[in-house]
Amino acid sequence: MSRSPAVSIIIAAYNSAELIGETIRSVLAQTFTDYELIIVNDGSTDGTEQALEPFRDQIVYIRQDNRGPAGARTTGLRQARGYYAALLDNDDLWEATYLEKMLALLEREPGIGLIYPNAVLFDSPQWEGKLFQDIYPSTQPVTFEKLLTRECNVFASSLFRREIIERFGMFDESLPKGVDDFDLWLRLAQGGVRFTFTTEPLVYYRKRHNALSMDESNMLRGGIAVYAKVLAVPATTPGQRGLIESLIVRQQAELNKVLARAMIAQRDFASAARHLTQANDYYHSPKLKLLAVLLNLAPHTVARLLALRQVGSRSE
Repeated sequence: MSRSPAVSIIIAAYNSAELIGETIRSVLAQTFTDYELIIVNDGSTDGTEQALEPFRDQIVYIRQDNRGPAGARTTGLRQARGYYAALLDNDDLWEATYLEKMLALLEREPGIGLIYPNAVLFDSPQWEGKLFQDIYPSTQPVTFEKLLTRECNVFASSLFRREIIERFGMFDESLPKGVDDFDLWLRLAQGGVRFTFTTEPLVYYRKRHNALSMDESNMLRGGIAVYAKVLAVPATTPGQRGLIESLIVRQQAELNKVLARAMIAQRDFASAARHLTQANDYYHSPKLKLLAVLLNLAPHTVARLLALRQVGSRSE
C-alpha cells in the first residue's frame, strides 16, 4: 500500500448526478494536493454512479445500501488513511485554496482538533451571496455551551485530526437525519476537543429550499433528540443539565409553532390552535394568544393571511 495521504476527503453522495461532478472538480483544483478523495455512493437511485465514472481513477469509490448521511460519512471515515479528514457535501464547492489555508491554520495551533470555515451561500434567490457566519454566527472561543445554544455554529465542511473521531466515535446513525453532525460536534467539545474557525469564506454552500436542512420540524425534533442524548451522558454537569433542559423546552415551543403553521395549511384548525396554545405556554405572547382565538373564530381568514405572508417572504 502507498504511503498515507495528509488528508482524507469524505463526500457522501446520494442522488447527486447533476451536481457531483462540479463538486469533485472543485476538489481536484486544490492547490494542496496530498489528499485522497473518498466518495461513498449511499444507495443512489439516479445516475450518480454514471456521473462518477469519469473520475474513477482519481477517487476511492465505495457503494453501499442507503444508510443516510451519517452512515455514508462513517463508511468514508473508516476507509480513510489521512492524518486529517475533511467533510464536503455532494453539492457544495471548495475554493481552490481551501485545503492549503485550512491546514495552515490547523497546523499553526497543535492544540486545536477541528477547524471550520465561513461559506458563501448560493443557488437560492433568498440567500444568494450571503455569508454563512452572518446568518449562523460563531464567536471565539468555541465552547461546549456555545455549541449547545447555537452561539457557535460549525459549518459542516470542516477539517479535523482524524484521531479524534477514533477516540470519540463516528456519526450516530440512530439520530434523525440532519442532526448527526451537531451531535458529533457536541461529543467532541464535551470530550475536550478544541475548535476554531476562520471568517474567510472558503466554501460555496448550495442553500436549497428542498434540502434536508430546510425541513424545519424534523430539524427541531432532531435537535431535541440530541439534547436528550447529552442529558444522558454522565459527564454532563448539573449546570449544563439545567441549560439543556431549558433548551429542550424552548425547542419544543418552537416546534409547536412550526406544527401550528403546518396544521393551518392542512386546514386542521383545532390541532393548530392546540399547538399555538402549547407554544404560548412558553412564549406568553399576546400575538400568539390572539392568533389562537382567531383560529376558532375565523380560521379560513387566518389561513389565507398566513399563505399570503409566506408567498411574500419567498419573493423577497
